Amino acid sequence: MTTLHLTAPADAQGELAELYANIQQAFGGVPEGLQLFGVSPKLLQIQMQLLGYFGQHPRLSPNFLALLRYILSEDGHCQFCIGFNRGLLLNAGISDSAIANALKDPRHGPLSDAENQLLDYAVRAVRNPRAVEDQEITALHQLGWTDQDIFDAVAHGAQHTAVDILFETFRVAAQ
Repeated sequence: MTTLHLTAPADAQGELAELYANIQQAFGGVPEGLQLFGVSPKLLQIQMQLLGYFGQHPRLSPNFLALLRYILSEDGHCQFCIGFNRGLLLNAGISDSAIANALKDPRHGPLSDAENQLLDYAVRAVRNPRAVEDQEITALHQLGWTDQDIFDAVAHGAQHTAVDILFETFRVAAQ
């Protein structure tokens, strides 16, 4: 149970009720994590826009994004996000051993070589921005990634790390 008072969908009014109705339609319910964002309806609106953008990303695959979130959630020990993203990966047919291998070394994950290289870069950039080197961008370009792809991957990882921090701070789905 979260430490902040969350507005249940049945109790929401005005802008929050509209946002919850859209979430209900998209997800079949309003998960506790999105109810947490409902504490600040404008931030919930932004979060939903981000989810929509990355959910329809033209070049970053759902498996890439889920594996990026999974690895970074392991760093932050966010059990809710670890379980959620691991479930997405398993449902996509990625084995436990492949997920474990990617956690140890993202460059050798279960994705295409180009995706694994971008995954490794994004993970290292989020963990320690000064650890990535400028020439790595050239190598990613040679694999077919655009500046937007590279930026979006790192932005998604950084934004997800922020979500993990919020979920852990306010005990979303805490045991």
